[in-house]
Amino acid sequence: MTIKRTITKGLLKGIFCCFKSFHIKESLMKYIYLLSIFVFLPEYSFSQVFNKVKVEKIQAGIKLDHWSGTHEKWGTQYILILKAKYPKYRLDLAFAKDSLIKTSSFAKQSNALAAINGGFFDMKAGGSVSFLVSDGKVIHENKPNVLSIDNEMGANALVIYENGKSEILPTEGANRIPMLKNVEDALVTGPLLLNNSQINNLQKRPFNDLKHPRSAICIGKKEIWLIAVDGRHKEATGLNLNELSQFLLTCGCQHAINLDGGGSTTLFLNTNKFNGIVNHPSDNKKFDSEGERSVANILFIRKNN
Repeated sequence: MTIKRTITKGLLKGIFCCFKSFHIKESLMKYIYLLSIFVFLPEYSFSQVFNKVKVEKIQAGIKLDHWSGTHEKWGTQYILILKAKYPKYRLDLAFAKDSLIKTSSFAKQSNALAAINGGFFDMKAGGSVSFLVSDGKVIHENKPNVLSIDNEMGANALVIYENGKSEILPTEGANRIPMLKNVEDALVTGPLLLNNSQINNLQKRPFNDLKHPRSAICIGKKEIWLIAVDGRHKEATGLNLNELSQFLLTCGCQHAINLDGGGSTTLFLNTNKFNGIVNHPSDNKKFDSEGERSVANILFIRKNN
């Protein structure tokens, strides 16, 4: 891990000159000089540079990447990427039609190995506000605001085919829905972040430009990623969507789409190594695992039958 050190040069120079005046041997003097950094400077500060600090193997074909520290442009961050090998594992969707359920509860009910909150929803009445298909059946249509041509959220959909393959497709027509041939599950969400390793140019608007907790999905030929970006804490400021796109591109993601974020952002694992929420949901305004928000749907990882 890279470490930055901030010290008072003038004070150290004074210490060095003081030792020199006593005619201490140069080799010993260098040792004392270095030692004095720790002994005489309680203000000596450590600031962890933003980096991949840990990769944990959860089980065969599943690992969890931990990113944390202070980025010179993005501020303090805490980001988790759950990576599952495809086709050993696949993506799936669970929903509540007219109610709200916590991501962890959804995951347990679905026997999910890992789960992340899904798309945007009605916080009062429950249910998705965007087009949703489950087991080949249309459960929700797009609400009027999603249908507006200037709303990036309605421009793309995450689709899961009957064979377990996942893909991000553009929506089509006045109703803004994806092609549904051989589709088992589908969720209109967004905006699109990456397409063929190219960053999508996003509109200038607060939803895109302000720092928030973020949830996203990355789809590759051999892996599925669930991404949780913590935010709204001094320990984790969150990212805007351009920053998230840049980060995922740097990590090697090819195709990525944004999900509901903010207080909804929750990453849950149900494995022998981890059983619970692994990020820091922000609804309780504390940097712990207790601030989980109830949502209308989740995306989860399970074994591919």
